Amino acid sequence: MAIWERVNFTRTATVNTLEKIDEGKWDQQPEGFPNTIRWNAGHIYLVMEALMTKAAPDLETNIQKYAPFFSPGTKPSDWPDTVPSKEDIIHLLVDQQKRMQQHLDSRLSDQPANEIMIGPLKLESIDDLLNFLLFHEGMHLGVIQSQMKLV
Repeated sequence: MAIWERVNFTRTATVNTLEKIDEGKWDQQPEGFPNTIRWNAGHIYLVMEALMTKAAPDLETNIQKYAPFFSPGTKPSDWPDTVPSKEDIIHLLVDQQKRMQQHLDSRLSDQPANEIMIGPLKLESIDDLLNFLLFHEGMHLGVIQSQMKLV
C-alpha cells in the first residue's frame, strides 16, 4: 500500500470522527485531559504543517495563523474569544491532505531540507516523515475518541 493510501485512510478516519461530534462538545475538557477535541483536531493540522514546511520550505502554509492555538504547550484556557470553528478545522484537514500529496508526491524519497529529529528518531526522507505523522495523527485521534465518550 502506498503512503498516500495510508494518509487518506487516516485522514478520512479523523475527519469522519470529527464530523460526528457536535461542535458544542469540541471545547469541553474532560477531567484528566490537558486539552479539548478542538485543540487535538487543530494540533493534528498544525504539526503536519510545521514538520512538512521544515522538510520542504517551499510548501505554502498559513501556520502562523494557527500556531497560537494548537502548538505544543498551548491550551484552550489561554485562547482568545475567537477560535477556529469546527467547519474551518475540518476544511483545513481535508485541504491539507490534498496539498501535501500534490506538492510532495514526486519527492517521497527526498531528504528533508532541514534535519528532523523526534527524540532519538531521525526522519531521513519525506516518506519517513509522513509515516511519523500518521502515528502522530492516530495517537491524537485516539485521544479525541476517548474524549467523545466523556463529553
